Amino acid sequence: MSELETRVFEIRTDKLKKEERPLRIMMLADLHDRLWGRGQQQLLEAVDAFSPHMVLCAGDMVLGQRRAGMEHTFEFFEGLSKRRVPVIAANGNHESRMRQMPERYGAQYGRYAGRLRELGVHIPVNEAYKTSYGSMPMQIHGYEMPLVYYRKFCVRPFDGKDLYRKLGTPEAGVFHILMAHNPVYFKHYAGWGADLTLAGHLHGGIIRLPGIGGVITPQAKLFPRYDRGLYERDGKYMVVSPGLGEHTVSVRIFNPPWLMGIFVKGTG
Repeated sequence: MSELETRVFEIRTDKLKKEERPLRIMMLADLHDRLWGRGQQQLLEAVDAFSPHMVLCAGDMVLGQRRAGMEHTFEFFEGLSKRRVPVIAANGNHESRMRQMPERYGAQYGRYAGRLRELGVHIPVNEAYKTSYGSMPMQIHGYEMPLVYYRKFCVRPFDGKDLYRKLGTPEAGVFHILMAHNPVYFKHYAGWGADLTLAGHLHGGIIRLPGIGGVITPQAKLFPRYDRGLYERDGKYMVVSPGLGEHTVSVRIFNPPWLMGIFVKGTG
């Protein structure tokens, strides 16, 4: 079993005053119902050590499989509910499948979303959770990308129009966080107006080679461009999680699971 690591990244925005304390975000993705110690103790202790102002989950916290378990995921959110910080969870392709295909998955999505909402978790599906930090207004958008963009052996062109159709045009003067599970289309996320995009899905490339990076994606594409870590484009940022769990092929080589801390520092 790979050891859990916490990695910390820093980004800057003129939407937060430079004299204000940085916003501390803890970000994770692709838990896939994995257990990290009794009661998810390892994950929760790592969250406590970072002392975040909010916890953002960028999708695939569970497995979109018929009769798949969710109890370890529920344990994690139950632990977070005792920390008294906002928790926002977007849908990844696994949750989206369950939500959009009830004829196959039955009431699984309702069980998942219902339990999280009981615990105070916000689940924005193609909408924004509105909040603020200090003087900075914020909107945290949960974007559910069409499932066709997750098919194996295929990377489909994406023109960004679906973002405007589902989320509208970003409001000026607001710090926009876009939780978009698939990181492949960062250019369009930044072009839409996301100051910070949070993604996962690629599991860090599963196998990593020194000097090269991730080898293969869940869609069987070799050497993905955005596999894990921090990326910047025209003053917009994306943080990609290598995930906290696995599915189908439980392999990680030179690719430890990460919890990701993000400092948002002001320049305004």
